Amino acid sequence: MSTIAEKIAHFALDTRLEDLPPELTRRAQAYVIDLLGASLPGVLEASSKAVVRTILSEGSPAKATIFGHGRVASMGGAALANGTIAHALELDDDHRLGTIHPGAVVVPASLASAEATGCSGKTFLRALIAGYEVTCRAGEAFLGRQYYQGFHPTSTCGVFGAAVSSAIVLGLDYPQLVNAIGIAGTQAFGLGEWRADGSWIKRLHPGRAAQSGIFASMLAMQGFTGPATIFEGRDGFLKAFSYQQQYDADALVRGLGSDFRMGLTAFKPYPGCRFTHAVIDLGLDLVSEKGIRVSDIESVLVRVYKTDILNYICRPATPVIAQFSVPYLLATAFVHGGVTLEHLTEKAIRNPEVLSLSDRIQVIEDPEFTKRYPALYSTEVALKLKAGENLTSFRDCPRGDPEAPEYSKTPGRFEKEIESKFRGLLAATPFAERVDPIIAAVNGLPKASTVDSLTGLIGAPPT
Repeated sequence: MSTIAEKIAHFALDTRLEDLPPELTRRAQAYVIDLLGASLPGVLEASSKAVVRTILSEGSPAKATIFGHGRVASMGGAALANGTIAHALELDDDHRLGTIHPGAVVVPASLASAEATGCSGKTFLRALIAGYEVTCRAGEAFLGRQYYQGFHPTSTCGVFGAAVSSAIVLGLDYPQLVNAIGIAGTQAFGLGEWRADGSWIKRLHPGRAAQSGIFASMLAMQGFTGPATIFEGRDGFLKAFSYQQQYDADALVRGLGSDFRMGLTAFKPYPGCRFTHAVIDLGLDLVSEKGIRVSDIESVLVRVYKTDILNYICRPATPVIAQFSVPYLLATAFVHGGVTLEHLTEKAIRNPEVLSLSDRIQVIEDPEFTKRYPALYSTEVALKLKAGENLTSFRDCPRGDPEAPEYSKTPGRFEKEIESKFRGLLAATPFAERVDPIIAAVNGLPKASTVDSLTGLIGAPPT
């Protein structure tokens, strides 16, 4: 009987882009645009500059572009830099059931490999889709519980997608790809201790997973071996990284090749942890629909599901902690009528009006909501107004998710909102003049002989 890794290898090598539904390819292109929108404004972050300086100091062969720096590095070095940049602002995509950010790993790994090898845009997209699919399925296998174990599934699971996507571009055969998957698994990592002090290690996770996936494929090309039982083996990935051995191994292969889970990946309408987005949605709805003003609010009670990644700190000490603070982000939504990057700066997180309201927001984990997670992100916001009135609002699928009601009623709205987000994010940056050319380059990938037209646009430094 074939192992999980062997089944994944067959899927990756047997799947052709022309055999996939056209809407899946368009969805993949939208994810590339979304990832670039999340990345380019983040190139000037101190964490981004630090990782780029470190990579360039090694003097590695120049093969692939680093976003927004006008520099090139090795395949792995560029993937490490770009994945770290992509995750800096907490604006990169998210898979609800997998509870992961696939784009920040798979796009940098696929793009660096494609540029270094000179492969076609069609091959890049094929690799991208396969990498997304494997990453999302690996995330789903853990039932949303890897956070309970102290792990960050974006990196633990993303390394497999990076290996698969890179292997396709590099032209690995079936035995080599099985080995690459096995090698990738032993490099899985990503600890959640960044929550203790708001430091930067979470930003490193997708970049390092992208780099490790490429390294796994390169090792396999040279004959290095890895276990075919890396997932289900006695000492394999599923057992080692699961919470109380609660996992669904079949999620990795159930419907593989016909039921594409990657198409359920969401985009983030707001910066900050995806688990806070339904809270923000509800706050904004109460403002717009009920005309609620900050001065009207006596107190707020928020009910959420257990994640072990959110914090309920009312006065976050750093922007990183603010990105995961339910009270701070909800208070920001009430005060400013939205949550944008400008609300997550060192200065913004000390806004007295926001903090005063944040102090009046209590968050509790609801056991019934936890039972529904991760299939549903059930969230309730209850307001007690100074006039004595109580208002309650509920949502179980945040905006930006393809399965949210906003998109089922309006075909094409999902991709249009991603493009609108991309344009809005870059409009106030030195990359503004490249918006249309980047969109055109991504749209042209199925017929492009290389990815160079795209990497040239996103690699040049801001002007």
